Amino acid sequence: MNEWVPVDLIHLSDGRDVSLVLRTVERHEPRRARVRAECLITTDFVNARLQTDIWLDHLEEWEEALRRLGAGEDAGWPQGSRGLELYFHPHEDGWLSLSVHDPDRLTVALGLRPPAEWIDEHEANLQRLRDACGEP
Repeated sequence: MNEWVPVDLIHLSDGRDVSLVLRTVERHEPRRARVRAECLITTDFVNARLQTDIWLDHLEEWEEALRRLGAGEDAGWPQGSRGLELYFHPHEDGWLSLSVHDPDRLTVALGLRPPAEWIDEHEANLQRLRDACGEP
């Protein structure tokens, strides 16, 4: 049996002191609609770890959000969720504004300049998660 390895669906960082990571924290169980995850937020004024879930039926929506972000449009994910919600606003100069909203625990806004290839990296992360969960 293969050893389980966490998958970062989202990993954005300025390489210094601002980062947002959405990472699986346990192996996906077959026939489950979700995988346990944590959202890690680090800045010079916040260091937060939020327990959450990644719902597998929201992965197509994340794929669409990445498409929109690649086109320079705003995107939010997941839409209509009662839990953790992420909002992304790309700027023309390469800067990315992020908002993390968890209605029961935290709302925080971040800004960073991700590497130019960050959309491609996140599409690969999405495929890694789909593969790990046996999703098409």
